[in-house]
Amino acid sequence: MRTYTAILFVAILSCQPSQRGGIVSLAPSADEIIVRLGAKDKLVGVSTYSKVKGVDVVGDLVNPDYERIVALKPDVVIIVLPMHRRVKSRLKELNIETYDFSPESPDELIYEVENLGKLVNRKEEAQRLADSVKRLISSIKPVGKFTFYVELSSKPVFVAGGDTYIASIVSMFGGENLFRNLKGYVPVSTEDILSKRPDIVFSTQKMEDRIGMKACVVRLEHDHVSPGISIFQLIPYLKSSIDSCLKKMGG
Repeated sequence: MRTYTAILFVAILSCQPSQRGGIVSLAPSADEIIVRLGAKDKLVGVSTYSKVKGVDVVGDLVNPDYERIVALKPDVVIIVLPMHRRVKSRLKELNIETYDFSPESPDELIYEVENLGKLVNRKEEAQRLADSVKRLISSIKPVGKFTFYVELSSKPVFVAGGDTYIASIVSMFGGENLFRNLKGYVPVSTEDILSKRPDIVFSTQKMEDRIGMKACVVRLEHDHVSPGISIFQLIPYLKSSIDSCLKKMGG
């Protein structure tokens, strides 16, 4: 997937008219990186989930407003696969180029930061940001052994499989993902979770009312589990939270 994306990326850069219409992004994590690179002016459209202000909103992630996107005449629309597979097909029918922003690991995130830097003509800024992410990744050390899972929703319960971005980062602290054999973000039963008896749960949901759940809970925001740079701002929080949970377990 990475090789195909790189080829497509080069094609976009070589074929697009210079400064024709900017970028529409349906990937909030990509929005954040573009702004961090000092290229907010390149964004002409974002989704309803974006935190970027002062830019036209083109609808939600799954059902964007295609008429609005066409009216903005973007050079490229940033999408996330496989979530945006149908969106990609529709944009192709409209002769609008797309760029797949779907990092599945910290290493792929670094790759994508550098690519976005090329896309918005901020190569030096992108290199500095990529180097900063590399340093943060290298700073993550195991703090102890524990089992965990990451929960993204409660009705139904969706968890992060072993190949997901957030689970791979938590594993760097010494954790064993109880759903490491699953791929992507998948639904599981409450009974399955309880039978595994996790030590720690990393969740975007409130867990206080969950009957039978005795694990230590570490709360996350939704944008912290998406493949972007937000999670790296939480490294001290993750470390201290895991340390606190491990002390409770030891006590």
